[in-house]
Amino acid sequence: MILVLAQHIVLMDTFEKNACKTEEWKKYEPRLLKKMKDTGKTEQMKIHMDRKEYDSVVSLLSKCRYPQYNWDSNTDIRIAEKLEKRYPEKVLKWYHSGLGNLSSNQKREEYARKAEVMAKVRHMLVDVMNDETRWKKLAAKVKNDNLRRPAFQQEFAYTVPGWEAI
Repeated sequence: MILVLAQHIVLMDTFEKNACKTEEWKKYEPRLLKKMKDTGKTEQMKIHMDRKEYDSVVSLLSKCRYPQYNWDSNTDIRIAEKLEKRYPEKVLKWYHSGLGNLSSNQKREEYARKAEVMAKVRHMLVDVMNDETRWKKLAAKVKNDNLRRPAFQQEFAYTVPGWEAI
C-alpha cells in the first residue's frame, strides 16, 4: 500500500489539480509525505526529484549502495546522473564506492562491471569537474596496482576511455 502511495506522489501535481481542491491538498499532502518515510530509498528519491528537493535526494543517495548487479536498481544510477552537475563531489564519492576492492583477483565479469563504474568516475573527474590531473593520478595508481591482472587490464581498456594511454 505504501509503495503504491509513494508512486502516486510522483504525480502530485496532476493529482492536486484533478483530484482535490488546493485547500484539501494542503491538508492531505503532509500526511502523504509522512507515510513516504516508510518506503524504500529509491522511491523516496523519485519523489524528492519530482519535488526538486535535490538536497534530500543526494542525502538519500549517499546512504544507498552502488548497484552491484545489472538487475539491481538502475534507477539509482539514473538519479545520480541527474545530480552530477549539482553535487559533483557527492556523486563522485557514490560512484567511487561502486568500485569496491580493486586489489583482489576476481572474475572477468566483475572486472567488466568495475570498468563501467570507473568510466563513470572518469566522466565525473574529466567531463564534469574538469580535473584531468586528479583522474590521471587515480587511474595510474589503479592501473599500476593491477598490472599482473591481464583480464582486469583488458576490460578496463575496452570500457574506460584512454585507459591504454595511462
